[in-house]
Amino acid sequence: MKKLCIVLLCFILPSLTFAQKSKKENYQFATVGEIHIDGNMDDWGNNLTTLDGNVWSFGVGEQNNFLFVAIVIKDPQLQQEALRGGLFVNVSYNDKKKEGARLQFPYWDRERRRALANNEEIRDNFQQEVLKNVNGYFLSGFAKVRDGVLAIENDYNIEAKVRLDSNKVLYYEARIPLDLIGLKSENVAINLGVNTNFALLKRAAAQANKTRNTNMMYPIMGRPMMQRSPKNPYKVDTEVWVIDKIRN
Repeated sequence: MKKLCIVLLCFILPSLTFAQKSKKENYQFATVGEIHIDGNMDDWGNNLTTLDGNVWSFGVGEQNNFLFVAIVIKDPQLQQEALRGGLFVNVSYNDKKKEGARLQFPYWDRERRRALANNEEIRDNFQQEVLKNVNGYFLSGFAKVRDGVLAIENDYNIEAKVRLDSNKVLYYEARIPLDLIGLKSENVAINLGVNTNFALLKRAAAQANKTRNTNMMYPIMGRPMMQRSPKNPYKVDTEVWVIDKIRN
C-alpha cells in the first residue's frame, strides 16, 4: 500500500507543479479615448500594462466596433524577434482561448526576407530598412477577409504601424474592425504578442505530443517518448491573453 501511494505521488506532484506554472494571468480592456494609428502612444496615456522587468508593455481597447492594440518593446533581443517573426493579434470568436481571426504584422515573404538579408548597403540601418520593406499584413480566420497577405493600403479599415525611435524602443499600434471577424459572443478572448522562436518551438512540441497521443491508440513497442517543452529565454511571457466584453 505504501509503495502504491509513493507511485501515485510521483505522477500527481509533477502534474500539480505543471498546472501552477501554466497558470497565466488574464487581462482586461484598457480605458481608451480616440486612438490614432500612428505608432505613438500618446492616445493611450497611462493605460498600458507593463510586465515584470520592463521588457514590454501592451494595451487592448475597444471602441465603436473597432479593436485597438498597442505594444511597446524595450528589450533589444525581443525587438529582433519582432522584426524577424512579426507581432500578432489573435481574436477568438468567443471567450475561449483558441485560434480565431489572426493578424500578423509586419509580414515579409521569403523572397523579400532573403533580399533584405543579402543587401549589404542597408547593414548600418537594417532595422529601419526592414520596417520600410514589409509585404503587408498576413491574415487568417477572418469571416469577411480571405486568408493570406493583405496590402498596407486596403478597403477593410485594417491598419497597423510599427516604428523604432531614436531611443531604440519599438512601438506597435493596430486597428481591427470587429465586424470582419465573425464573433459568436460579446465576450472575447484576445491573444497578442511576439512571434518568437520559443513560441514556434512550443507549438511544434505541442503538435508532436498531440500526434504521439493519437498514435498511442495503436499498439507500439517500447516506452512512448514525450516531447519536452522548450524553455522560455525571457523572464516574462512574450504573449498574453486579454478577456473582456465588447460593449459598443
